Amino acid sequence: MHVYVDESERQDYLLCAVLVPGSPDPLRSALRALCRPGQRRVHFAKENDARRRAILAELVRLGLRARVYTSPGAVKESRELCLAALVADVAPAGARRLILESRESMNHLDVLTLDAALRKHGTGQLEYQHLRPHEEPMLWSADAIAWAVGAGGDWRRRVDPVLVELVRLGR
Repeated sequence: MHVYVDESERQDYLLCAVLVPGSPDPLRSALRALCRPGQRRVHFAKENDARRRAILAELVRLGLRARVYTSPGAVKESRELCLAALVADVAPAGARRLILESRESMNHLDVLTLDAALRKHGTGQLEYQHLRPHEEPMLWSADAIAWAVGAGGDWRRRVDPVLVELVRLGR
């Protein structure tokens, strides 16, 4: 299994993990097709509502599966809590790759959190890395789902078919 992670900051912090049990290549191709001419990537917050609806419909059509972790409080602590919970869920389930959207100056904090979580829950099979969104189209799906869950209302309803679980932490 491959896991692709992005975040959204709303009233609560949200971390979305898109879970891909097989090869991600066909999904990557489908996501690349969503880019408009001249776009290097899809950034959900910068899309208009019509595009957002179309992108979410495509994610549902593709049969994506996602788990969203949410926590109130400061971003640093909430991210650590969510990442540790994610590793506790996916490492024992046999995940092989964890790809996180790079936050550049903050990646070192993820490394500390992930290494500690892998010592506790890992089987030695899970590798992780940070990539920029234009380097990995699967990150766009995590971005869109996290945004929609955080927005709530009709946006949340549109991604319900892809949500495996919403995990509330730190309450």
